[in-house]
Amino acid sequence: MDVLGRLETVSIKKVWKLETDFSAWLAQEENLKRLGEVVGIDILEGEAEYGVGDFRADILAQEDGSERRIVIETQYGSTDHKHLGQVITYAAGANADILIWVVEDARDEHRAAIQWLNEHTSEKIAIFLVKIEVFKIGDSAPAPNFSVLERPNNWLKTTRKSEDESEATQRRHQRRYAWWSGLIDYVSASKKYSRLLTRKTAPRDHWMDVGVGSSKFHACLCFKKDCITVGIYIRKDKDLFNHFYAQKDAIERELGFKMVWAPLETKQASRIDVIYEVDTSTIENCEAYFEWYCEHLKAIKEVFPKYA
Repeated sequence: MDVLGRLETVSIKKVWKLETDFSAWLAQEENLKRLGEVVGIDILEGEAEYGVGDFRADILAQEDGSERRIVIETQYGSTDHKHLGQVITYAAGANADILIWVVEDARDEHRAAIQWLNEHTSEKIAIFLVKIEVFKIGDSAPAPNFSVLERPNNWLKTTRKSEDESEATQRRHQRRYAWWSGLIDYVSASKKYSRLLTRKTAPRDHWMDVGVGSSKFHACLCFKKDCITVGIYIRKDKDLFNHFYAQKDAIERELGFKMVWAPLETKQASRIDVIYEVDTSTIENCEAYFEWYCEHLKAIKEVFPKYA
C-alpha cells in the first residue's frame, strides 16, 4: 500500500499576512464562488472596501439571479464584539439581505448571538458565521477550506423547498453553458477566427475570460439580460488602467469603436468595455451576436497589448 500523506494545518497569516490581504483574495470572483458553494448562494463579483458612511465594509457582493445584497466581513483571531457590531452596521448601511462573517475562530457567545439574530430577525435576512482554515499535505500548496458554523435555522429547508428558484438557477446555468458552447463552436468552425479562443470548455457563468498574452490584464466576454459585452478586465492595478486611459483616443481610433471606461475606485477591478444593448431573452439569430463578439474581441486582442 502506498504511503498516505498527512493533512497539516497552516497558519492563515502564512498565506495572507494581513487581514486586508485575505479580504482582497476573497473578493476575487473565483474565491467568492468557492465561498458561495459552501454557504449555498451564487455570489457575484464583490466590491472590496465598500463605503458605509465613515466606515468601509470588507466586501459588498450580490446574489446571482436576484437583487439581494451580501455583506461579507472577515476577521483574524477569535470573534469579538467589535466585529459583530461592524457586521450589523455595514449590513444596515448597505441595505443588505445576507450577512457572512468569515472568521479564523468563533467564540461560543458569538455563535449564540448569530443563532439569536437568525431566530429573531425577518425571514428575509440571513446571517452566516463561516470558519476559514488552510491545509496542506506534505509540500503541497496551501488549500483554503470554508466551513459553515452557523446559518439560519430554516436555511436548508428553504433551500430544499425553493424548487422553482433552484430550477430557475439551473436553467440559467444551462442557458449560459449553451450560449458559450455555441460561441466556442462558432469560433472553431470559422477560418477567420479559429485561433481567437483557446478554451474548449464552456463556463456556466455570465462571463468568459480570454487571455491576451499578458498576466496584467485579460479580455472578458459577458452575456447579460440586457446586453452582451467584450472588454478588458484589470484586477487591482489602477496605474495600468490610467496608463491605458492616457492613450484612450489613440486606442479607440485604432480599434474603430468607442468603449466604456470604468476605473478602479472601491472595486477590485477596472473594466474597459464595448457594449451591445440587446434583450438576450429573445435572441434568435445567435450567430450574428457571435460574429459581433469575434470582431470586437479580435480588435481588442490586437490593439491593447501594443499600449500596455
